[in-house]
Amino acid sequence: MSSNVYILGGSQTDFARNWAREGLEVYDMFTEALTDGIRDAGIEPAQIEVGHVGNFVADLFAGQGLIGGFFGQVFPELAMLPTSRHEAACASGSMAILGAMRDIEAGHYETACVVGLELMRNVSGKTGAEYLGAAT
Repeated sequence: MSSNVYILGGSQTDFARNWAREGLEVYDMFTEALTDGIRDAGIEPAQIEVGHVGNFVADLFAGQGLIGGFFGQVFPELAMLPTSRHEAACASGSMAILGAMRDIEAGHYETACVVGLELMRNVSGKTGAEYLGAAT
């Protein structure tokens, strides 16, 4: 049995933006992407049944590994949302999308939210290269 999966909305932050120079952190990026994506989809946050986050080494760059907890920080009605983080280097966001699709296709949930984010310009180039070396 296969369920149809549709993308209801989306959002993308400006890649040229330097969040760290603005005094912002990974939570701020998550908040903007999630809020804009929900608005674009035309749904209410409470309609989201599961969250998936694609991210590579936020625990190193931002000191934050449990990014799924941000859903409930942004929207209190999502405080008990089941979430998972997907790490696959450059394919982390794609893996998060595939995870959400499998949840829907399996019939576990009808509405999933996927957030893919990276904050890598908040450290020196040398430190960033060392962190990215985790993929090797």
